Amino acid sequence: MNTKRYAELFRAESRERLAEMNTSLLALERGEGIGRVAELFRAVHTVKGMSAAMGYDAVRQLSHALETLLDQLRRGQTKITPEVIEALFAAVDTLEAAIAAVSEPSRKPVEVAATVATLEALTPEDVAADQLNPTMEWPVMRPSPDKSSAPPPVTTPAITPSASFAAAQAAGLQAEKAHRFVRVDAERLDTLMTLIGELVIARGRLQEVARKTSNPALTEAVLQASRLIGNLQTEITTARMVPVGQAFERFERMVRDTAHSLGKKVVFEILGSDIEVDKSVLDEIGDPVMHLLRNSLDHGIETPSERRAAGKPPVAKLTLSASREGSSVVIRVSDDGRGIDVTRVLEHAKAVGLLDDDPGLLSDAEVLALIARPGFSTTSRVTDISGRGVGLDVVATKVRSLGGAVELATDAGAGTELRLELPMTLAIIHALLARSETEVYALPITHVVETLVLNEDMIGFEDGREVLTIRGHAIPAVRLRERLGHPPREKGGHVVVLDLPDGRMSLVVDEFVGQQEVVVKSFDAARGMPQLFNGATILTNGSPALILDAQGFA
Repeated sequence: MNTKRYAELFRAESRERLAEMNTSLLALERGEGIGRVAELFRAVHTVKGMSAAMGYDAVRQLSHALETLLDQLRRGQTKITPEVIEALFAAVDTLEAAIAAVSEPSRKPVEVAATVATLEALTPEDVAADQLNPTMEWPVMRPSPDKSSAPPPVTTPAITPSASFAAAQAAGLQAEKAHRFVRVDAERLDTLMTLIGELVIARGRLQEVARKTSNPALTEAVLQASRLIGNLQTEITTARMVPVGQAFERFERMVRDTAHSLGKKVVFEILGSDIEVDKSVLDEIGDPVMHLLRNSLDHGIETPSERRAAGKPPVAKLTLSASREGSSVVIRVSDDGRGIDVTRVLEHAKAVGLLDDDPGLLSDAEVLALIARPGFSTTSRVTDISGRGVGLDVVATKVRSLGGAVELATDAGAGTELRLELPMTLAIIHALLARSETEVYALPITHVVETLVLNEDMIGFEDGREVLTIRGHAIPAVRLRERLGHPPREKGGHVVVLDLPDGRMSLVVDEFVGQQEVVVKSFDAARGMPQLFNGATILTNGSPALILDAQGFA
């Protein structure tokens, strides 16, 4: 059998089974019942069968030893103790490493003998080593004793690892689901999204030509093609949507291990795991969410004794949730810990030279602006979890690079919530087109509140900075011409009001060209160019345009 052909399928299937193992183990540790042992057993048995078929002996040996212990647990021949739970967690970790090693030849093989010995030591001595069939033979159908007069039944030959891995997959490991779902390489979905992006650009150009030509037949054909392209775009975008739970599930184990290492007791709750986002967004949010959870565990949540002294339950609550708000997905990380000590933040900010004078009370947005500075940390100790001041800096940088926003809400003694607002997809966005001098720029509509014509009566100055008074509110103003190095315009212009994490801001441009769906393409800024752009696109007339980063003007 050509095992290379099935290596990627083995990796994908094993990752899913490993996620199931961790979920079942965490539930078992919480005391949810022996049913979780059965779930764990089935996941391990699946990996054992696949590894045997692939010839991955180290994975087969470890999964067999793990399966044997689990079989004793579900039969009640071995008790579920903290020692057994820890051994199971360690075995699953080793199994994950062994799977990664055997399925990727460039990795160093993982030694599993020590883990196997630990599992065997927890298994009763009177359990035969071969009680579970390591060859994973499938049951043979035999005649029923009470139907001797019936014709001999057809027997099904045993399937052993010498049979093809594809046959083993088909035999399972259901027919109805096999017809409904297929595995698709992520690169193919990326290619489809790129192609539909080019079609969207071509659609815009066709619409522009049809408007100028005024040919009824052409206009009708373009309208029909536009509807078809729109439907195709929707279907491809939907095909790329995956539940956030696929990224969230792996955090359960991380939270459990981190809390144990810190001597803290935490109940971790995940909400909205069925909310779907584009795969490209999901791939990017893993690290930011991990940093927020680790910061919450280390800085926000107290030890059981500290919580008792503060009149709180000894077990803290940490929540990771996802929800959909308009065209965005909102991810929240909240805890019921000590909250952020604003006084300590101010003292540290003064010590490192970020503040000269006492600003008085800080808003949540101002606190976030300080603690998200590169290298900012209020703790004096550096551990494996935190202390280097890179957590919130990484989060803010990543989220803003995705066209999203970060918000903070904290209450001393009651807890902290960090809110990440992200676009549903990164490939195609709705943008406002604005002109400055002779160039047209695209501004994502995510942060746009309103647009209006600039009136000279709006213009004023506060603390040496230009502001625009809009409906009685003075909003800081930025002129796009000046930021881009163009000569100032004497009079006129248009204003777009932006809602940013640090507050509202008004951007003055020469004029608005319109709105358009634009395809985001990667952009590498030239040396010396202002950090005001986060991508590029092609307009309907075929000319290129840079995509403005709204938060770059703050």
